[in-house]
Amino acid sequence: MEPPDLTILDCTLRDGEQAPGVFFTRGEKASIAELLSEAGVDVLDAGMPSVSRDEMDTLKALCELGLRSRVAATVRALRHDIDLALECGVSEVFLFMPVSPEHLRHKFNTDLNGVLPRIEEAIKHGVDRGLRVNFVAEDSVRADPAKLGPVLDNVSRWGAASAMICDTVGVMWPESLTRFLRDLALHMSSDITLGIHCHNDYGLATANTLAAAAAGCRIISGTINGLGERAGNAALEEVICAIEDLHRRGLKINRRALREACNEVSRASGVFIMPTKPIAGLNVFRHESGVHVDGMLRDSSTYESIKPEPFGLNHEFILGKHSGSGLVEALLSKAGIDAPPDVVLGIVLRVKQAKAGRDKTAFLETAGMLERFWAEHLSFSEDQFWEIATEELAKHRAAVA
Repeated sequence: MEPPDLTILDCTLRDGEQAPGVFFTRGEKASIAELLSEAGVDVLDAGMPSVSRDEMDTLKALCELGLRSRVAATVRALRHDIDLALECGVSEVFLFMPVSPEHLRHKFNTDLNGVLPRIEEAIKHGVDRGLRVNFVAEDSVRADPAKLGPVLDNVSRWGAASAMICDTVGVMWPESLTRFLRDLALHMSSDITLGIHCHNDYGLATANTLAAAAAGCRIISGTINGLGERAGNAALEEVICAIEDLHRRGLKINRRALREACNEVSRASGVFIMPTKPIAGLNVFRHESGVHVDGMLRDSSTYESIKPEPFGLNHEFILGKHSGSGLVEALLSKAGIDAPPDVVLGIVLRVKQAKAGRDKTAFLETAGMLERFWAEHLSFSEDQFWEIATEELAKHRAAVA
């Protein structure tokens, strides 16, 4: 039997923008949203109305773009937040509330039973006003499945369309998350749709998200390039391609637009894509090693599991320290030159020497430049804070004098 359809949820414009030091302009959010919509993403978690009036205006603008993707807002379990979301024109919200003992004790000085009335009131308030409400169970995986299951049943009874299971601090691995979801199902009686949202503190967010999809979660979330709090989230482009290629589930994704979204998010965030980054990195379809190039020249499947053409790219062969005679012969042949083996070997040796003999000063300069860039632009200086605070305090004193 064909498994249920998956819903692809992108959180770049909200959770991705929460990465320390990152912010998007309204124009950048619109550009990213349009690319994600073109790529075939189903839902955009596009921001929190409670952040600012500008955030609300941006959400309104995104709703007016006429995107294929549904535009949603994230809200706390507060009537006020839900009303702000309605002002923005969204028809869908992700309503979050902590459910783990750690979060409930430290943030609210209560337990799971203590927040149930607040969850119920907020969900019903949203549903009564025509919103599709998705309940986000923050820090789900550190909750007791036996206690969380009945809560999610109640959430369904109160009108929520789905419940998002969250590895908020990135402590799961595929086997433990699969086990958690199985145990949770044993303590649930409703058929509410479950989703998954994973953080990447141990580099396992993509693997955990794929495990959750295999275990029955039908809403699959992530952020472009894995952008997000701390070490980030599951990289949506990795999750999508793995589901399509490895899980063999068609998602009707436009991969060219998906890669363009990766580049746009990189430029707008200042968190740049490393060359070895899966799916989006510069080196994904580039080969230097002589052994690899020889194999690729015969058949690309020897050293590539992902095809570059859907991304609008082609294989590239790079000359360097590890080059072999195969690439040199191929380049000469392409130019109509038939060189004897000793000449080919001489060219190979010269290429290796030229690459290995390059001055690496530029590497050190670039590393220093990036360190300075990130220190300045992914931070907010205390000097600037105190300048602002001093001015505002002076205004206050003048007003009450």
